[in-house]
Amino acid sequence: MNKKYFPLFSISLSMLLIFSLIPATLFNSTSSVEANDEWQEVQVQNGDFETLPSTENDLPSWEYWTGGFKEGMAISEEIVYEGNRSLAVDNTGVVGLFSQAIEVNEGDSYRLSAHLFVEELQGKPGIWLRWLNDKGDIIQNSAQYFDSIVHGDWQEVFVEADAPPGATGLKIFIYQSSTSKMKGYYDEIKLFKKTSNQLELPFDYGDPINLGPAALAAKTQGAAIGDGELYYATNGSPATFYAADSETGELIFSESLPGSDVVWGMTIGSDGNVYFSGTYNGILYRYLVDEKRLEQVGKNPSDNWVWQLDATEDGKIYGATYPNAKVFEFDIETDTFTDLGTFFEDQLYARGIGVTEENLYVGIGTTAHLIKMNRETGERTEIPLPITGESTSVSNIWEYGNNLFVAYGTSLLTIDATTGEVLNTMNWEDEHTFDGLISSPSPYDENIIYFISKNSTQLWTYNLETHETAPVEPRVQLPATPAKAFEWIKTEDGTDVLAILHHQIEYSIFNPQTGTIEVRYPEVDMQGLAIQSLEIGEDENIYMGGYQGSFGVYDTSKEEYILHERDPHQIEGIGFLNGDVYLGTYGGARIYKYNPEIPFDYSGGKEGDNPEMVYDIGDDQSRPFAFASGNDQLFIGTIADYGRLGGALTIYDSPTNQWRTIQNIIENQSIIGLAYQDGILFGGSSISGGLGIEPSETEAKMFSYNTSTEDYEVFNLEVEGLEKPEMIGELSIGPDNNLWGVAWGIDAAGKDNTVIFAMDTETREIIKSTELYSGVHRGSQWRPFFIRWDEQGLLYTTAGRKLTVINPETMMSKQLIGDTVNLMDLDNEGNIYYASGADLYKLPVPLKEAIVSIEGDSVLQGDETDISLEVTLANGNRADLAGAEIEWLNSNPAIATIEDGKLTGNNAGSTEIHAIVSYNGEEIATNAIMVTIEVTTSSLTDQILELEESGQIEHSLFKQLTNSLKQAEHHYRKEHTKQAIKHLQNFRKHIDKSNAPEEIKEKLINNVRVIEESFTN
Repeated sequence: MNKKYFPLFSISLSMLLIFSLIPATLFNSTSSVEANDEWQEVQVQNGDFETLPSTENDLPSWEYWTGGFKEGMAISEEIVYEGNRSLAVDNTGVVGLFSQAIEVNEGDSYRLSAHLFVEELQGKPGIWLRWLNDKGDIIQNSAQYFDSIVHGDWQEVFVEADAPPGATGLKIFIYQSSTSKMKGYYDEIKLFKKTSNQLELPFDYGDPINLGPAALAAKTQGAAIGDGELYYATNGSPATFYAADSETGELIFSESLPGSDVVWGMTIGSDGNVYFSGTYNGILYRYLVDEKRLEQVGKNPSDNWVWQLDATEDGKIYGATYPNAKVFEFDIETDTFTDLGTFFEDQLYARGIGVTEENLYVGIGTTAHLIKMNRETGERTEIPLPITGESTSVSNIWEYGNNLFVAYGTSLLTIDATTGEVLNTMNWEDEHTFDGLISSPSPYDENIIYFISKNSTQLWTYNLETHETAPVEPRVQLPATPAKAFEWIKTEDGTDVLAILHHQIEYSIFNPQTGTIEVRYPEVDMQGLAIQSLEIGEDENIYMGGYQGSFGVYDTSKEEYILHERDPHQIEGIGFLNGDVYLGTYGGARIYKYNPEIPFDYSGGKEGDNPEMVYDIGDDQSRPFAFASGNDQLFIGTIADYGRLGGALTIYDSPTNQWRTIQNIIENQSIIGLAYQDGILFGGSSISGGLGIEPSETEAKMFSYNTSTEDYEVFNLEVEGLEKPEMIGELSIGPDNNLWGVAWGIDAAGKDNTVIFAMDTETREIIKSTELYSGVHRGSQWRPFFIRWDEQGLLYTTAGRKLTVINPETMMSKQLIGDTVNLMDLDNEGNIYYASGADLYKLPVPLKEAIVSIEGDSVLQGDETDISLEVTLANGNRADLAGAEIEWLNSNPAIATIEDGKLTGNNAGSTEIHAIVSYNGEEIATNAIMVTIEVTTSSLTDQILELEESGQIEHSLFKQLTNSLKQAEHHYRKEHTKQAIKHLQNFRKHIDKSNAPEEIKEKLINNVRVIEESFTN
């Protein structure tokens, strides 16, 4: 099986809705339904708007969306396409109109047509199909926004999609967003359906099981560095404030903040205490450092949402707020607030703030402005910026010397504070722009400040005189998350060092004199990060990386997490070779080797660490997405660095321990798909390079690489359904020995399309292919679409970012769940694991049958026998029960006991046993078996010995009973049955006369009775 990963991409709801969603259709090679190629009309109540309204505002059979205005649409007779009436649209803001619910069948295709007449238009009008489950909840949206609008005439528009899994109904949703204002008309809205030819699986998967967060870390937006202490508030519901020792990282104080989920603003006041505010309740908190106590100072008089706080040496705290672009002042000495009012009318955000002895600077958004206020006089003036009036927000301001630094996101302007001249610009698209924060000037050189390069996460300097930037040499690599606090502090020996507290609570200390960096990890409760990479290894463990850092391992057999670590940093791709796990990380395309057989031990990835950094691809490469292996070689495909085109193929030869990188194996394209077969490596590309640069090529390509001769050939993919492929990957060698792949691009009609294909590896002929999810965007420009195979030969894929199963014989398919799925894999049982945000989910194969058995039907008293418990899944695979819950039911525990899957015979008699197995979210009962426990004079003697040794019977009784049994066995062997029976009767007499507990008497008498019966039969 060829496996590789693609990084978890995040996609906004608006982007998801831009494209019609077409769920995959499932196919079966032995059972299929003939597709109905004819569109059949489905009734839309009052789709022609001909029903006469009862009032002026009545919209028969249609309802306004509760999330928008209740006006802007009306039944009209002014302009109609057919009949006497149409729907007039004249909106001033967001408005939506729902049809009545229409019954649908999941997997069937649906096509909406409407006639649209536009008089005036700003933005794009749109119609959605909103899919409902059997509870009436909206489970998915298929949306179409209409381009190429004709003014002053009727035109026909369409929305086409398949009903997703779980859909039983849909509502037509006519939608105008706040940015789309139209004066026009809709008429003749019609809906048609076509029965899809779906794959019929022999079973339905069980309900998804949430296995919890896989990659754990902690995040902070607001942080501060004090005298020997660190302060941070982690995101959460609620947020939590922490104080930790800066030297040891040991927790000093923590307290949850009900009513706050994110704290952006945090600063240290002139009194040495910590002040912070969250995003909901407007409360200003104060942490009293000496008392180790948190208190509420009060609610600020401006706005509830506080973006940023800054403190002055004269005892003031200033806060920038939303949604009225206000600023407040808090006086520490008098314990009073002052509302300084709105700093720019008709704007929402006072986003950034900066304060000096003389001035208060306020950054405005969402349209950028910078306001300066004289703190003594209150006079306000606007400082012109190159970005003034643009759609962005000024997020931070610093004044050092005569330089005014103005941040907007990760772009930075340097302005002469006197003249307003722009001295330097770092644009967010620049290769080495900053990550959003800068330090104060260095104690060693007042003209040097520090910042972190956003793309390389290395430490850089900015010269206040020359305005030149440069990396610190030797290069200083920092954690891959942005800085949230910079502070110059002194060590115990008085050395000045630069302390940095990062987004994921990493604490970096840089010593400019030695050029060294030390990273520490203060105490904090971890929480889940979005899963960025996911692969099942040769050991059936799931290896996962989190977005911006962390590493998790889940044991699919024991069904538990066996590793949760915050390093290495962002793992983009994961590969396997000879039992080792290779982790490809973002930023420089560094490769780490992890040995799962030995303990995790990471100190930056140095030699001897586990994982250990074994290769830095470099060569302007950044993201290692694609991995494959074969013949003791590991193959890695990478995406170019920021602002670069041209990926690379890297090859590691294990026997020689040699690495080799081939850049631009496909000119100006990234490598996102790899598959190995018999000395030949096949690859596929994405036309996209790193962020910040447009593709130079128009079509993705493929290559074949001979691992023996090192020759390679690039060739085009010619497949039906793709006029211009833009992504080819991932690739996999199928059970049929053909090369299978997923490609996305543009079809002949100019629409997005995804194609699954099988290629003859010798002739490169496309043997078969199928198109999926026409009109659905690719999502990530790099992340390949997964391909996995189960033991039954079915293909599973994330084509179109939908979890889909395909029968490779018939090419029939079926979408398994309605959610977006970027990362997935299968275990040996056929269970599907996939990522959703921070959580790992399991889509389980149902249980079919559970059988319990033992060897033979009887067990000798005192002997132990294995109980065979076999659970068969619906796909015919045998379940691994290491992580299952098994309840054994035993009708007569006195006869036999069951422990750890073994049955031990205790006393003569029979007992019925069966089990209830809880696995994959289900319970299943086994068959019942009857087990007989046989007793002999020898086994009974052993039992009596155990009773004597444990003190349950007296030694004298032990001697009497064992002697009787010995004599009985002696006579029985000589065929003196009567004498043997007499000694067994003596056994009973000794028992009856003894003071042994009644329970023991009953067991021993029953056991000797069975021996007597065996003597006489």
